[in-house]
Amino acid sequence: MTVALDLLRHVEANAGAPPDRRAVRDWALRRLYEGIFSGEFGPGAPLSEADLAKHLGVSRQPVRDAMRQLEADGLIAEAAGNGARAVVAFERHHIIELYTLRAALEAVSFRAACSRITDEQLAALAEVQEQLEARLSLGEPAPGEYDAAPDFRFHEIVAESAGMPQLHSFLVSIWLKTWALLNQVQLAGSYPNQSEIADSYSNRRLLLNTLRTRDGDRAASTVEAHVTARMNQLLAALDSGRGSFRFQPAVPS
Repeated sequence: MTVALDLLRHVEANAGAPPDRRAVRDWALRRLYEGIFSGEFGPGAPLSEADLAKHLGVSRQPVRDAMRQLEADGLIAEAAGNGARAVVAFERHHIIELYTLRAALEAVSFRAACSRITDEQLAALAEVQEQLEARLSLGEPAPGEYDAAPDFRFHEIVAESAGMPQLHSFLVSIWLKTWALLNQVQLAGSYPNQSEIADSYSNRRLLLNTLRTRDGDRAASTVEAHVTARMNQLLAALDSGRGSFRFQPAVPS
């Protein structure tokens, strides 16, 4: 989980070979995470253990271990029934399930956080929020330029303040899959545009202000509405045909 948390916290990876053999597995996992999030390994891309080991310059064992973690994370899946793996290509049902689960878990997180969050954590949230809002002056992000890591860092600070390690772990799993999804649609130029980003940041400012009131019920309902709105906004953008992202045709039953 440490590698995933570092990515969510925007900790940069060492692009060179890992200096400590004991760190090879985590290093390989980080490189594969980044390959999926950056689009180097796009939706549906086949992942061969042997080819990846050669590409990364490591033995097959750390790659095998990393791929098991990626499969547990829901980022890769069996591709052809023969043990081959491929990057998950997100479909409508994935989006609905991810955002529905996330809305429920975030509501628990924000409600619990209201009774525990410190002034220092509120200040950290305000700093992240200011960084996010400063991006709006940069204009429309080109495909591949929008980095969602700080968005998730905002929510992680709240989860940390909630004081529920299991909840935090569940949310990290949801955040990782949501981040992979958002990178797929953003690289395709399908979502989000400047207006949608501004709307999301405005909602997050409302979340921050609600946390400052320390009203747990209000915070829970506000974040649930925020996540649900993001889901509806994303689905509407994809249904409009914007960009090149397309859902795969449904298989006849």
